[in-house]
Amino acid sequence: MDINEMLDWAFQRHLNPLSWYIRPIFLIILAYFAYKRSWKGLIATFVLMMSSMVWFPAPETINPQMQTVLEFEKMLLSDPVSAIATLIFMMIFVVLIGAAFWRHSLKLGIIIINITLIGKVVLSLLLTGEDGWAPLGNTIFGLILINGIGLFLIFRKRRNKASASSQS
Repeated sequence: MDINEMLDWAFQRHLNPLSWYIRPIFLIILAYFAYKRSWKGLIATFVLMMSSMVWFPAPETINPQMQTVLEFEKMLLSDPVSAIATLIFMMIFVVLIGAAFWRHSLKLGIIIINITLIGKVVLSLLLTGEDGWAPLGNTIFGLILINGIGLFLIFRKRRNKASASSQS
């Protein structure tokens, strides 16, 4: 199987919306292991996150906008130069997210994840036009999930600090 056949096989499965909606969950798990400073957890989560695009079967019906966005991504990954640039760009954000949570900076980590998720939609719009709106649903899901958990943790941390200082 050559690289193009492998990409076709993988991207057919990545057209399944479940592979898009699972990514924010992995970002949360990645943040958790970075916060706990667990290299094993970080590496395992990263491998699972990157492989999750092929976990689901190819969908029976395909959203044409999603297909356009993924065809553009496939084109980027088919060319060695743009594939390396794309992967480096993606890794920068993964490292920034990991570094923020490693340093226990919950707010900075959430800000970087928000920039990453919103940036994905902005890049999709810039590179594929109106079809770039395709990842909006999973982006909103990710933003609600991540910001909801983040706000819960921030308020819980404040409440714990306030109760600890009042008991002193």
